[in-house]
Amino acid sequence: MNRSTVELLLTAQEDTMRDIRRILRAKVLKARGLAKESDGKALDDQGRRDEGRRRQADADRLGRRDRPDGTSHR
Repeated sequence: MNRSTVELLLTAQEDTMRDIRRILRAKVLKARGLAKESDGKALDDQGRRDEGRRRQADADRLGRRDRPDGTSHR
């Protein structure tokens, strides 16, 4: 795996973790009565989902290219 592949995978993972953290924080605030609506609704934005899928597809494609058999390691 080359450096750009690793960077793409880490970026996709960081984005996912940031989204999960935001959703969990919003759920805790809502459960405590400190927020009326979940902040996770921003994740329903089609543009954000498409961008995340594009990054993941790019990382997967680069990962397969770096493997001698051309398969993904999942």
